[in-house]
Amino acid sequence: MNKGSPFTPSEIIFSCTTACNLHCQHCFVNREPKRISIDAAKNFLLSCKGTFIEKIGFSGGEPFLYLDFLCEITRAAIESDFMFDQIMTNGDWWKDEADLRTTLQKVYDAGYDGKIGLSWDSYHDQSADRMQTFIRTVQEIFGEDSINIQSVDEGGESLPLAPASKLSSATPSSGELPATPPVYHLQRSFPSDDTRAWQYKKWFREDYCEGPGHIFYVHADGNIAPCCGFANENPALFIGTINDSFEKLMQNAAQNRMLTICYEEGLSHFRRHGLKKILKAQGKKLPKGKCGDICSFCDFVCKSL
Repeated sequence: MNKGSPFTPSEIIFSCTTACNLHCQHCFVNREPKRISIDAAKNFLLSCKGTFIEKIGFSGGEPFLYLDFLCEITRAAIESDFMFDQIMTNGDWWKDEADLRTTLQKVYDAGYDGKIGLSWDSYHDQSADRMQTFIRTVQEIFGEDSINIQSVDEGGESLPLAPASKLSSATPSSGELPATPPVYHLQRSFPSDDTRAWQYKKWFREDYCEGPGHIFYVHADGNIAPCCGFANENPALFIGTINDSFEKLMQNAAQNRMLTICYEEGLSHFRRHGLKKILKAQGKKLPKGKCGDICSFCDFVCKSL
């Protein structure tokens, strides 16, 4: 019996470009040069206007390397009465402080009033001084509460990294931070073919993908997936493209087997009652061990169907 609920997206995240100034080992974004057409994104927003989509966000790659997209889609979103979630950035794309301030000011002047999510951890290996400058400038332009830090922890289990401690010890070139941003620690995800994905003490907790799910995640190549977890680059999760209407995407989602498993049946239930039969027919077995990351297990199921 299904215990979850049907896929009901409330947000659009535009992964507007695959371009990035960093090459982090934990990143799964396809680095083939791609970026979303601004006109296509505007038309897609119009298609979603008046539905249960309430807000939009930006990801990448590094979204600030596609400034025209950020500004144009921000204006289009405001015209269609959407709210903003956040822009995820590594905060290390700027040449100098003048470039940083000018770029951020353009996004602010376009009307963006959401959060800035800063990915800062040992994988990104940014300079603490540059990050403090970035944070301070964001707070001066967008407000003290406008930024948060998201830090991916090392290993299969959560191990605390503390960029906030670097903030307190770093000496900025000018001024002090108005306020220390909140820091959110995220567990690192591993591909299902990586043995580290199966070295947990417990199986993942079933949440019917309520965490990263119920969004339209628009990849830079135009494909749309239903979540922002790293497994969303699997074609098994694609429900259409940016050129499809909201109605068409929802029809495709209702007919997508992976979405039924993730959102309604539950990946835990499918592991116990459906997956073994599929693997047996393929002459395969579940890897040894336990997978404590629902996104890693989703990646495995996507590649098994």
